[in-house]
Amino acid sequence: MGKKYLGLDIQNNALAAVLLNSRLKGNWIQAHAYIPFPEQTEWNSGLASALESLAAQFDVTGCVCIVSFPADQVYFRNIQVPFKHAKKIRQILPFELEPSMPLPVDRLIIDYLKIDIENAAENTELIAAAVDASRLESYLEMLSEFDIDPEIVTVGGYPAAVCLSLQTDIPANTLLVDITNDKGTLFGLSSGQLVLVRSVPSGSVASSRLKMLCQNIERTLYALDEVGSYGFKPDKIFLTGPVSAGNGFEAEMAQQLEIPTQQTDLIKDAAVRISNRPTESWKADQMDNALALALMEISGAKGLNFRKGPFAITKRWVEHKKRIIRSGVLAAVALLLLLTNITIDYYTQKNRLNALNTQIIDIFQSTFPDVKKVVNPLHQMREKMKEVQRASLFPAGA
Repeated sequence: MGKKYLGLDIQNNALAAVLLNSRLKGNWIQAHAYIPFPEQTEWNSGLASALESLAAQFDVTGCVCIVSFPADQVYFRNIQVPFKHAKKIRQILPFELEPSMPLPVDRLIIDYLKIDIENAAENTELIAAAVDASRLESYLEMLSEFDIDPEIVTVGGYPAAVCLSLQTDIPANTLLVDITNDKGTLFGLSSGQLVLVRSVPSGSVASSRLKMLCQNIERTLYALDEVGSYGFKPDKIFLTGPVSAGNGFEAEMAQQLEIPTQQTDLIKDAAVRISNRPTESWKADQMDNALALALMEISGAKGLNFRKGPFAITKRWVEHKKRIIRSGVLAAVALLLLLTNITIDYYTQKNRLNALNTQIIDIFQSTFPDVKKVVNPLHQMREKMKEVQRASLFPAGA
């Protein structure tokens, strides 16, 4: 039957979902949907409406769920810390981020990615990501209303960057640009590892969107070169996101930045292969991020996950404590009854066996009263029967 993975890409104005069935013979896209939010509605109402529509289309029972939300709601920083051990990094990270965060660090959920650099000094390069804890809580509460409890909550576009990094035929320095209505998120890959994540504005006016986005890409790359201990100059740009296809973005961006540009298509290029091909309703620019969420979990890739601290997955023990204890007590009672039944049955059979052995000995002694010592009544009776048979065949004096 296989294991089911549900990738939910929550965007600012739409919800993309892919239900992937992973079997021994391959991975199958069981269902997919792109659900725009109703116009002129608040974000919470739009997401609730999209989730309601999704629940009517998908059976998510028993799914491993992976969720992403818009990258422009996450704060990203490239920093250096004087430690390499993960425990020490997590202890010092809030203090390192506090001066540059718009919110107090005790209101943030923080995760990070380590950047491994050859011949690096004692300092460790990190990409830190932080999200408002109250906003994350509202996400999880809304999802729980539709019986969705994600194993991973990460950043939109990030799983696509992870899947892209697993490909062996991409240039050493690659930039993935995830384009939504008025935002673009940049993911810089160097030798297969992530070295940059930034969300930049692209403007809401279609005619000037590309120009503004390209300008912000150039500024971001320049700033990274200034603050980082390494340079990053992309040899190729990949585009994804619901605004990236069908409007000449590839050719225009390649011309303005003078860098080769290509649209992503994970169905064709993913390191984790898909055994079936969806119908014409599949649009890579809309569905790649949702598909990447499921593929990332199947491939076992680890990365940014905001289910930490009060939102860690271990809190399920607290939520289901009473149910688990009740089930454990019932299981213990059932086991006790089973053991009691086995014990009673054992002693009943033992008493019956002892009674039969006593009856055998009584019959033997009444038949052969001259035998004073009874050790093995069956064997002794056979020997006595043989003696009687021999005596009857050869009577005395014959």
